[in-house]
Amino acid sequence: MKQELIAIREKETAVRIQNSQINAVRLKDIVKKGVRVYENGKIGIAGAIGDISEDTLVENAVQNLSTGIDYPYPLSTNKDRRCYNDKPMTAEELLAQAESVLAVLRREYSDFSFSETIAAAEIVQEMRNSEGLDLEYKDAFFSLGLILKDKKSANLFDGFIVCEGRQFDPDQFWNITRPLLEAYRTPVALPAGETLPILSFDISGTLGFLAKSLHGERYATGSSLFSGKMGQQLFNEKIALEQNRNPKFGPTAFFDMEGVVLKEDRYPLIEAGKLVSVFTDKKTAGLYNLPHTGAAGGEYDSMPGLTAARNTPIPLRFKTDSGDLKAALKGQPAILVVASSGGDFTPDGSFAAPVQVSFLFDGERIVGKLPEFTMRSHLYKMLGQDYIGTFDNTAFYLGDLPTQLQSCYMTIMR
Repeated sequence: MKQELIAIREKETAVRIQNSQINAVRLKDIVKKGVRVYENGKIGIAGAIGDISEDTLVENAVQNLSTGIDYPYPLSTNKDRRCYNDKPMTAEELLAQAESVLAVLRREYSDFSFSETIAAAEIVQEMRNSEGLDLEYKDAFFSLGLILKDKKSANLFDGFIVCEGRQFDPDQFWNITRPLLEAYRTPVALPAGETLPILSFDISGTLGFLAKSLHGERYATGSSLFSGKMGQQLFNEKIALEQNRNPKFGPTAFFDMEGVVLKEDRYPLIEAGKLVSVFTDKKTAGLYNLPHTGAAGGEYDSMPGLTAARNTPIPLRFKTDSGDLKAALKGQPAILVVASSGGDFTPDGSFAAPVQVSFLFDGERIVGKLPEFTMRSHLYKMLGQDYIGTFDNTAFYLGDLPTQLQSCYMTIMR
C-alpha cells in the first residue's frame, strides 16, 4: 500500500482597520493535514484540521478505500524544497508599520476614511509519499488592502490602496500612494472618443475566462470556446500565455496537488497568439490523450483533479511583450482602471463591465479621477486587433512582487 501526506500550515496576523484607526488584531495559526493511500488502483483519503497524528489519518484513509474511487496513475517522485522569504514580518513589526501608515493617512488625508486590513502571513506547504516525493514550499507575505471613502461622498467606497509583497518598503509605498490620493481629490472628464486605451493591473477576469476555455476536459468535450482550434492563430502575435507556478510572482506553491513540478515552473499554452496546449491533470491527460501540464487542483483532504481546479485558481500568466508604455500609447491619454465589478464575459467571449474607479493617465503620471462608465469589447478583439501590450509594471509600486500592466482599446459607454 502506497501512502501520501499533504500538510499545510498557515499563520497570519491581521490588523483590522476602521475609520483610519486600528480596531482589532486577529491571530491565526492553522495546521491542515491530509493523507492519501493507494491500493489496487483505488484511492482512500482522510484529512483533519489540527495537529492530528499521521497514523490516525492513515487508518481513516485505509477505511475510505472501500468507497472504490479509481486512481490508476503513477505517483510523483519529485524532490524540491524551497524557501522564498526567510525574514517574515513579526506581529510587532506589523503593528508598527500599520500605525505608521495610518498616522500619515490621518494627518495628511483627513478628508478620507480608510478601512479593512493590513496583514502579515506565513505559509508552509508540504507533500511527501512512500515513492520518494519530498516537496516543501515556504513563504511569507505582507499585504495592505484599504478601502478609501471620501467623507463627503454618499458612496459605500470611493477607491482602494493596495500593496503586497515579501517585504514592505515605506518610501516606495508613499511615492505612489501620495500622488494617487491627490488624484482622488482631482476629478477630470473622460477623454473624447468612443474607443479609448484601457490600462489594468487586475486582469483576473480575462485570466478566469481563459482558464475556462483552456480547461483540458472542457476543450476535449467541445464545451470550450477554443475546442477544435489547437494550433490556430487566435490572438495578436505578441500574445504568450503560460501556466506559471513560479512563486516569485505570488503566493502559490511550485507544485500541483498531485506533486507535479514543471520544468522552469511553467508550461506554454498560447505562443505567438496560437493555441499550443490546454492545461491538464493526470486523469484528463490520459483520458483525452493530451499533454500533461501539472494542473491538478483540490483541497488537502479531497480528490485531486482538474474538476477541482475549476474552483481553484489556475496560475496563468501572460509573458511581458512590450517595454515602453508611453510610446505604445502614442501620445493618447489612457484610462487606468482601479475598480471594476459587476461585469463578465459571455460564453462566446463578449465582454462588458462597469468601471467604478479609474484615473486618467498621460503615459507618465496619473492626472485625476474619472467619472464612472462602462467598457465593452470581445476577447478576440481585446487580445487581437485592439491589443496594445503587456508591460512590466514599473510605473506604480504595488509591492515587491513583479506585477504587470495590460492595455487594449475598448468601447466606452458614458
